[in-house]
Amino acid sequence: MAKIALAAPLALIIAAALPAGAVQARPAARLTVEQRLDQLESEKQIREAIIRYGEYLDARDYKGYASLFASDGTWTGGFGSATGPAAIQAMLEKNMGVPEPGFINKDNFHLDTTVVVEVDGDTAKARSRYMFFTRTDDNKPQPLLAGRYFDEFVRENGEWKIKKRTSFGVIPYRDGNAPPPAQPPAGLGGVLKKKD
Repeated sequence: MAKIALAAPLALIIAAALPAGAVQARPAARLTVEQRLDQLESEKQIREAIIRYGEYLDARDYKGYASLFASDGTWTGGFGSATGPAAIQAMLEKNMGVPEPGFINKDNFHLDTTVVVEVDGDTAKARSRYMFFTRTDDNKPQPLLAGRYFDEFVRENGEWKIKKRTSFGVIPYRDGNAPPPAQPPAGLGGVLKKKD
């Protein structure tokens, strides 16, 4: 009886001495090797889609860019909102202009970082950060915008596609759910299509 009476306070002392988070609930079910492999491959494909997003945008490959979205995928950001690859491509062409054949971007680029992916079967969520650089008059890269992407992905015909992307400006701040600004941030004039 004395041993049982001492066991409870001893367990409390040991638990208090452990670092926070050291004692965790046991998962309901262990994943099979195949499920774990699928999860890792899914995370890799989603990270690559996030990187290609910036690459396609920088190359002004709006068709490739739009192909990253699901058939009912939605893009929401500074240009407003568009749903479906064709509408997303049209939105970019309207706001950024159609590049000339053979276009090579020598003026700006996106840098995507800190990608975190959470896969749940055939859906996933991801968050990442971006920085947009432009070329200065003395031919040096200069950061112009910094922001965050919040993405929802869906597996469509065996490929991971963006179901919903929301872009939030951090510097300068812009709420991704707010209407697009009347004027783009200073420095983007050469990037965006000139308004007639």
